[in-house]
Amino acid sequence: MKTKKILLQLIEELEQFEHTLSEDETPEMNDFIAYLSRSENTEQNFPTEVEIAQHVSLLHRYSKFYIKKVLKDSPMQTMDEYTYLIPLIHYESLSKTELNNMNAMEKTSGNEIINRLLKKNLIAQRRDELDKRSMRVFITDKGRNELIRIFPDLQKSATLLSVNLSTRQQAVLASYLKEVSRFHRNIFLNGKDKTLDEIMQELQ
Repeated sequence: MKTKKILLQLIEELEQFEHTLSEDETPEMNDFIAYLSRSENTEQNFPTEVEIAQHVSLLHRYSKFYIKKVLKDSPMQTMDEYTYLIPLIHYESLSKTELNNMNAMEKTSGNEIINRLLKKNLIAQRRDELDKRSMRVFITDKGRNELIRIFPDLQKSATLLSVNLSTRQQAVLASYLKEVSRFHRNIFLNGKDKTLDEIMQELQ
């Protein structure tokens, strides 16, 4: 039997894979395939944290690729313009700082996006009643109608990102991504003037 050696290797890998599972976890074939992929990358001296960073970066690019198709005929032309507009659906208004922080964007770059949305009349602004030096922005009827118009295709682009995962895998991934995002949001808000070494030192 020419494949016997491969079969024995698979059995060994399955035993190792089982040790990575919790007692109440029921694995699926895709879980095992993902484990084999990680094992292969480890043998090639790719640290897990590097692999995570690589795939997060790639997922961001894939998302931009899909959203660009959605925005082809929209006044919004970039993923950033969309991500800045969507929070304003849920708030009466936001300060520019609040909107920048929600999108993990530096002030200069964030304000450029806001100014583009203002020029396109997708958002408007007014003086903050409590702080006259500050401006608050809010979505216009044009902006709201545009989001409603493209929402079905935006839902398709979101679905495509994880369509190859089971419902359980999607829930687990969403949970992990939310946890990681919350962790880094705190660093983004409080560590803007710190070096990477200073941030790492605080974490230790």
